Amino acid sequence: MSPSLPGRWPLLLIGLAAVAADGAAFRLFHADANSLGLAHIAGFFAALAAALALLAAFDPRLRALSFRQWGMLGVLALLILFLRGGLLGSLTQMVGAGDRAAAVTALFSALAMYAGYRWLADARGMGSKTDAARRDMLCLAAVGYAVVLRLFYLGVPELLFEEAYYWNYAQHPDIGYLDHPLAVAWLIRPFIGLLGDTEFAVRAAAFLCWLVTAGFMYRLTRELFDRSTAYRALLLAAVLPAYFFFGFFMSPDAPVTACWAAAIYFMHQAAIKGKPRAWLGVGIALGLGMSSKYTIALVGAAFVLFVLFDRPARQWLSRPQPYVALLVALVLMSPVVIWNWQHDWISFAFQSQDRLASKFSFSLPRLIGNILIFLTPTGLLSVIALLVYRKQIDFSASAAGMPDARRRSRLFLIWLALFPLAVFAAASLTRASKLNWTGPLWLALIPLLACLISPAAASNLPKLADWSRRAWPATLVICLLLYGASLHWLSLGLPGTGYPKNLHLIGWRDFGREVELLVQQARRETGQDVLVVGMDRNRIASGLAFYRTQYLDAAGGDGGHPPAFETASEHLFGGVGLMYRLWFPIDRQTGKTLLLVADNAASLSSERVLSRVQRAGDIKAIDVHKQGKPAGRYYVRLVTGYRDLAAAGGRPRADGETDD
Repeated sequence: MSPSLPGRWPLLLIGLAAVAADGAAFRLFHADANSLGLAHIAGFFAALAAALALLAAFDPRLRALSFRQWGMLGVLALLILFLRGGLLGSLTQMVGAGDRAAAVTALFSALAMYAGYRWLADARGMGSKTDAARRDMLCLAAVGYAVVLRLFYLGVPELLFEEAYYWNYAQHPDIGYLDHPLAVAWLIRPFIGLLGDTEFAVRAAAFLCWLVTAGFMYRLTRELFDRSTAYRALLLAAVLPAYFFFGFFMSPDAPVTACWAAAIYFMHQAAIKGKPRAWLGVGIALGLGMSSKYTIALVGAAFVLFVLFDRPARQWLSRPQPYVALLVALVLMSPVVIWNWQHDWISFAFQSQDRLASKFSFSLPRLIGNILIFLTPTGLLSVIALLVYRKQIDFSASAAGMPDARRRSRLFLIWLALFPLAVFAAASLTRASKLNWTGPLWLALIPLLACLISPAAASNLPKLADWSRRAWPATLVICLLLYGASLHWLSLGLPGTGYPKNLHLIGWRDFGREVELLVQQARRETGQDVLVVGMDRNRIASGLAFYRTQYLDAAGGDGGHPPAFETASEHLFGGVGLMYRLWFPIDRQTGKTLLLVADNAASLSSERVLSRVQRAGDIKAIDVHKQGKPAGRYYVRLVTGYRDLAAAGGRPRADGETDD
């Protein structure tokens, strides 16, 4: 019989000693707000060292751990460290960086390390082969970790530029926008109404969209195979980079991925299982998807082609359900159509003919690189193995249903992935490829990948498929470690690391405050309202609108001057501006006083600026810091008497044309 864990009282004493060591080290290193991350790391490792030293006296198995088991313990410690960093960051935002937040995180990490050590020290966890139930529990534990990691960090790192831009969408509610449909704005709006202008509120809907995505992936895989395989599908949906980040950062990719997952599920129910009611789900998923991002039309087109060429599915064409589904989809996307009709179809043109008219760029290698990022190398090799050896891989070991239905399901899912991929690959031959293009399309292959990595498929696999299957556990652990380290770096920093210059909105909580104080000073000195202008397409303007608003909310507000309605972009000086061109028409800004903000000083003294203003003040630099470390530098300049050159008799200008 293997020895049991130490008794209740020794474990309680060990836990108390660990918490005490954690608190002492935290207070020793926590000199100011910039040292929070270092103090938390020092406290954690002090607690870990104290706990291991005391455990060694009570549990002889600790001294007998193998090198592999010590490695597992180290990985476990890092996972808990990164998780507690998110908890500390969230608590700090709520109650401040004081003893209460430190005490809660110390207690949390002590309990988490105890649970991890108990699993590691269990007789079956010490080297014996795990049974199916234990493997399933490990899958669910990894899923739970990925979910909690996102939840703890959701409101801690600053927004991406794009997230701040979509927050500006929500400040200007409409039924359509130039570069994306309406869903992202209408998902953000209720959360900021309930929770305020916070990062958590902006991202909350992305987190919920991931839950929808995961739910449909689980249901589809459960119906195709079994519960154990469905757990692995959940794991892939939780940990693959595409879906981890689509479920964290708020963008149109979050709702469209949820709609894409729903569409695949209902399409399978309709075309393969022959369920009439599923067609309504198809229509709803595609309609809401088109209100999220237009690329979901690709999976709709793939589905139509499958129905046309698959004999059993083709019978639906003589029945009313597909046409009802089409009508439902058109009704749900009608706001997008109406908005485009009201605005000369500019959104449809922007996403279609404008992209086709852009300059030539052979970006197929970049597309492949983006796939590697989203799927991981192991994921890409698994997809290749799945496609090359699809007839040799036994998908029937855990599958339910007749062989013909299983064969059609496999071909159906592969087709729903390959058709959009072929379109994106063809586009990348002549035009620039975007990182997020292929993210949703891999959802169709998740059930098959989950089956590939399940123990039931382990026998007689081709070499590439077998290697991919065995590489998945290490790949998923590495992914979780990288996510934790990255989020910790973005939130609390990491010792010995700095921040790249002007990377997204890192350090902008303080930068937004400084710019807002300059605006208030200029307003007092000139006696006029001041329009802040970010001198790029939409990034600086979006970030400043959000973080100036956040500062005003914390400071008690300035109800007469909401920054979202007093922050424009460089379209006023001949740039593009995207939605800012509609929110701030050039002809309505004549005579205004502007505070220009740019990431380089030269753009504030160019002819395109000086020719449009009556008087320009001095250029001043503002340094941006995060955790006391440099994170960038921006330049500001106050100008008065803005005028549009075309209105003042200058040469008419095409949209987007610049002077230099």
